[in-house]
Amino acid sequence: MATKVYDAIVVGTGAGGGMAMKLLCEAGLSVLALNSGPRTEPSKHYRLHRQPYDLKYRGFGNPRVLEGKPHQQRYSVEESECNEGPELFEHDVAYSNAPGTDWYWKRCKGTGGKANFWGRSSARYGDIDFKAADLDGWGENWPVDYAEISPWFAKAERYMGVASTIQNRPSNPDGEYLPPIPFRCIDFIIQKAGEKIGVPYLPDRCAQLTVAHNGHPACHYCGNCTRGCDVGAFFSPTWFTIPDAENTKNLTLLTDALVRSVLVDENGLAKGVAYVDRKTMVDVEVYARVVVLAASCVETAHIMLNSRSRHWPTGIANSSGQLGRNLCDHLYGCPGYGYLPQLVGQPATPDNIADSTVGWMPRWQNLKNPREEKFIRGYSVYVGGGCGEFPGYYRQLEGFGAEYKRNIKRYYPSTIGALIQAPSLPSPTNYVDIDPLKKDVFGIPQLRFHFEWGVNELLMWEHSKQLMIDLFKAAGGEMWGADTEPNRPGTSLHETGVCRFGNDPKTSVTNKWGQTHDVPNLYICDASIFPSQTDKTTTMPIVAFTMRSCDKMLEDFRKGAHRRA
Repeated sequence: MATKVYDAIVVGTGAGGGMAMKLLCEAGLSVLALNSGPRTEPSKHYRLHRQPYDLKYRGFGNPRVLEGKPHQQRYSVEESECNEGPELFEHDVAYSNAPGTDWYWKRCKGTGGKANFWGRSSARYGDIDFKAADLDGWGENWPVDYAEISPWFAKAERYMGVASTIQNRPSNPDGEYLPPIPFRCIDFIIQKAGEKIGVPYLPDRCAQLTVAHNGHPACHYCGNCTRGCDVGAFFSPTWFTIPDAENTKNLTLLTDALVRSVLVDENGLAKGVAYVDRKTMVDVEVYARVVVLAASCVETAHIMLNSRSRHWPTGIANSSGQLGRNLCDHLYGCPGYGYLPQLVGQPATPDNIADSTVGWMPRWQNLKNPREEKFIRGYSVYVGGGCGEFPGYYRQLEGFGAEYKRNIKRYYPSTIGALIQAPSLPSPTNYVDIDPLKKDVFGIPQLRFHFEWGVNELLMWEHSKQLMIDLFKAAGGEMWGADTEPNRPGTSLHETGVCRFGNDPKTSVTNKWGQTHDVPNLYICDASIFPSQTDKTTTMPIVAFTMRSCDKMLEDFRKGAHRRA
């Protein structure tokens, strides 16, 4: 039988991969999408408005579900009893940490990936991010400016549906928005306190539908977003891009297909990929004219580093030596938590409406001068509060019995806590490579992490703690405490940099279109191309840059640079 050749293979079905296969299929290309795990089914894997007391293990999960798995630690926030264990989340593929590294690699292998369970913050990047190296002399500029990428930010916002307001902030340009999520009493108190200390508190840029949008229903505020939306009221591939791609009839979607490497022809160009069928453990090869890697940032680098041949002895498209280098992340942690006495004893209301934050403190540091602070660049803060599902402050209250229960209820509407989102700087000591000694259960050489927080982001961390002390004082609140250490690297799920794009093939892996310099029919559509972190999250920019890369790819097909199968 003749070997089937597709126009394009897309590896990964998350934020970037889902958008790539949607756009390529809608343009008439035959697309083979490979997903490393099973199909995500909301009716099976999502919570469906169940309460913890409706679940067999009361929300704590089966304590034995991960027995025998190489990776036995549950993934915080995203993984819960309603979707737990080896089915949707990656517990089979082990990874290594070099001495001194404590990377926490959270992975969702179900279709749609981590974008089914994300926090939904969707701010635009600006020239303060793209040209940061010009401002402070650290790292590399991005090969684009705001004027160039702005039309694709707009396309992404129109498709996804982002709720916010016009804010005129230099750190995050304004976009095209749905009505914002309304501020609650707790938000107005925080906002007024922020004004007293010169810190903005504004509606977040949130890809959560406050009104019906593009055939998707408005959010009904059940408050369980990061466990997967039951009705598709925020952007996720499961509800948006995957159905759009399948409706074209041009998509072939293979699940449980763990990609091992990119295959090359006699000229070193991409001709397909090799994958392992998880269920049969059989190695399979599939072929296409163009290969798109969107496996998530470090997994894309993992695949490329394992794609060694006589043409590419250190990994495909790695003539620059930058593949796997420049690993960046967001430093996460709680710089302060406590309560607002003016809300103690108020009636409880279901106001934890977004399972996240309604407002945020967009970067306000180093806006006029890149070295106003002891650190360069800047961070943002999300402040959450309200009547959540569980009173996590219970350890702060003393007593027992009826009085203790009354106090739990009295403090219920009043508690708040903060989360810092601080970008790490690119560093030659932060990178991923292949562990020379270890392989996973599928025989694939393991990825190894080398990463430690740098001085700059730790200075931001300390700065944010003082911010929260000042904020609680200005709000008339009482601060109970703060994390003593930031979260483990990798917690944010926002890693970038390991396949960075740039204009110089000697210092970057891809060009400004996400097309690898060395292999013109190999594209990358995830955050691995972003050469540095910002104070904003990565998902909406991944979608926007993927739209732009696909426009370039389709233009190359029209011009004959890529031949149709």
